[in-house]
This record gives sequence, structure tokens and C-alpha cells, in this order.
Amino acid sequence: MLAIDVKRGVAATLERVFNATGNKFDELSIAWSGRTAGIKRDGKKTTILFPSIDETQPVSQTLFNELIGYALHELGHAWFTQDAPWDAARIDHGDYVSMLINGLEDPRIEQCVIDSGYAPNSRSLFEFLTNQVLRKSGYVQPDDFKNFPFLLAIEGRRLNGYSICVESVVDASPYAVHLRWALTEAHKATSTKRIVAIAIELYERLKQRREELKKQPQQQQDQPQDQPQDQPQDQQDAQDNQSGDDGSETPQNGSGDANGDEAGQDEGQPSDQPSDQPSDGSGHREPVGRNPEPTDFINEQCGEIKSVADESRERPHAGKPIYLDFHFR
Repeated sequence: MLAIDVKRGVAATLERVFNATGNKFDELSIAWSGRTAGIKRDGKKTTILFPSIDETQPVSQTLFNELIGYALHELGHAWFTQDAPWDAARIDHGDYVSMLINGLEDPRIEQCVIDSGYAPNSRSLFEFLTNQVLRKSGYVQPDDFKNFPFLLAIEGRRLNGYSICVESVVDASPYAVHLRWALTEAHKATSTKRIVAIAIELYERLKQRREELKKQPQQQQDQPQDQPQDQPQDQQDAQDNQSGDDGSETPQNGSGDANGDEAGQDEGQPSDQPSDQPSDGSGHREPVGRNPEPTDFINEQCGEIKSVADESRERPHAGKPIYLDFHFR
């Protein structure tokens, strides 16, 4: 199908969904003039933003399904996410905690959309979009601290019952106990406020666990070097691999250290995040990894058919004439 038909199909689908909700907000509009995908809420008006695309270009059914799934996900935030507690947590605790909130909130609001019945096919679309993201960019390592928000977003959907195309890595993580606790609590949460509280507590637990992991190499160095070696070597290796009191193991694949930083990168080295990123309240700025939202994925998928002209000025909505007043002199 052509992109112009995709625009019309997305608009028609979302309008049907909007009408099925009983109009929880007064106005829904769709804009294809953005440089990025997203959602904008202004009072009771909600706008779903899509990247600008060339209406004359062919679009696959796959991309069409991805766009619908993304739009329903963003509408889920409009319907079921409360902004105030999330915004306050971002200000007080910084971007990393905000991303943890996002990773825990995404599965919750998707389940709310499914349970609401507003869009009967939403579950399969959410599952499809999640797997498309993973097929394109892969998963994360179990010890990658900065990417725990993304991990939570995937594993929370697995708890929702989605068939995920990658195996879970939670049990292989040295932070497994705390990640599993957060996922279990978030799966029972009924509000954004509760998700925020879980994310803040999770961050404190993760920081404490990270400090424990940092101390382990030093403790091993402090042990006497002439310690008797009366254990079989395989038993000694098994003990060396133990990560701590939660019984999980630290991955030995060299993909990243216990902080989630790249191998060989010290914590004090600059990250790839902006220098003005809000801190966690203590002056420390956590590196932030992959976005839990599927926004980046949608931007990439639309990139090959983008229309630069539409980024500067929005054209009339596809298939819907806009009447203007003409003034002659």
C-alpha cells in the first residue's frame, strides 16, 4: 500500500478506538509532520505524532501494524498514566529513575489497554511490536546496569503473557533478586504512583547491590595468598563465580562490568549522555541506555520513506480536506 493509504488507515483505526473509549479526552488528532514519533497532551487534547513520511512511497503491511501498535501504546499512556508522580520523580531522582519508571509502566498500561477492550486486537499488536524491536536490535546483557529499564520493559511484557522471541536473562543477572522483586510488584500495580514508588525503591536496591559487587574483587585480593588449596579446582571455580548473597552468578562473557558500563570503562569516565542530565539527587549521573519506549524503533522504520518537506510545515490531513478562507483584493 502507499503511504497515503497508511495514513488514512491509521487515522480511521484510531478514530474507531477513540470512539470506543467514551472519549476519555475531548479531542484526538494525528500529525505526520514530526521529526520523531511521540504523544503530546495539552489539557484534554491528545495528539499522536508520527515521523513525516512521503505519501507516494510504498509501505509494507508490517510497518502498518507497527505504527498501529505504537499508536495504541501511546494512547495507553494517555488513558492510564498519571503524569504528576512521574514528573516529580524525574525532578527529584533524575533520568535513570525516570527510565526505570518507564520500563515498569509500559507493560502495566499495555495490560490496561488489553483489559479495557477499547482495541480488541491490541494484545497481538503489542506482542508483535515488542518482538520486532528485539529482532532488529537484539536484547541486553544480564549485568548491563544502564539497560535495566529496557530489560524491565521486556520482562514485564513476558509476565503479561506475551510470547517473547528471546530468552529471559533475569535469572542470570547478579541483580536478579531485585529485578524479579520489581517485576512482581509492578505486575500487581494499579497506578503510576505505585510504579513510581517501586522504581525508586528498586534504584536504591540496585545501588546497594552494585556496591556489594564492587567490594568483592577487593576482598579477594585481601585474602592471604598462601591459603591452602585443598578443594578440587572445579569446586573452587564454582565458588569464584558466585556473585553474592542472592545466589546468582556474575556473567563472565566480558560484555560489561557490574556497573553496566562498557568493558574497560571506569565509572568516572564521561558517558554518552548530555552533561546537563539531572542527577539522582546526590550529584551522581547514571548512564542511561536503550529507550524502553518503541519510539526509536518507529523512527528508524520510517526513516527510509521520510519527507523532509513535511517537517517544516504540516500538510493537510490525508484524505480530509481543510477549508480555508480566501481574501481577494
